[in-house]
Amino acid sequence: MVLIDLLKAVAKQIEGFVRHDLKCEQDVAYDAVIDVLYAYVATPGRYDPDRGVRLVTYLTKAAKHRVQDRLKSGDSRTRREENFASSVELGRTPSKDILENFVEASRAVERLKKRLSERDLAVVLLIASGERSTEVLARALGLDPSSPEEMRREVKRHRDRLMKTLERFGKEDPDDPA
Repeated sequence: MVLIDLLKAVAKQIEGFVRHDLKCEQDVAYDAVIDVLYAYVATPGRYDPDRGVRLVTYLTKAAKHRVQDRLKSGDSRTRREENFASSVELGRTPSKDILENFVEASRAVERLKKRLSERDLAVVLLIASGERSTEVLARALGLDPSSPEEMRREVKRHRDRLMKTLERFGKEDPDDPA
């Protein structure tokens, strides 16, 4: 019990120093002091009395560093959240633009339907949705899964061909009837 009373007294003293010097909230100072005391109890060997620094001074410095780190991380978090919020606000697409993009994408899909086979269109839609699995793409292409190496080679060949077609398709003028 004497040790607990001693730790409580030291904790109050350190908390007072931290609050006075750093002008921080009571709960922030208290949390830092408790963290430092637990760290000291867990690894008392980190304190070297031969350096000529009193234990209370050592623990007070450690608590001050904890508070400063917390304050910095809180400031950083606030800045990150503000930057994120402003980028989200800037990145908002007006509903008119969303509608125009949807109409343009629908027209592009209709033009692709006229140009590509059903099988190729299915593969393009899978690729556009983020599908990267060779097996899934091979299934859509109707390839034989018995030879994995041959299947990989054929999927790559078809994928490259379709990407080249899409690249040319993207360079065309959508209003050109040809």
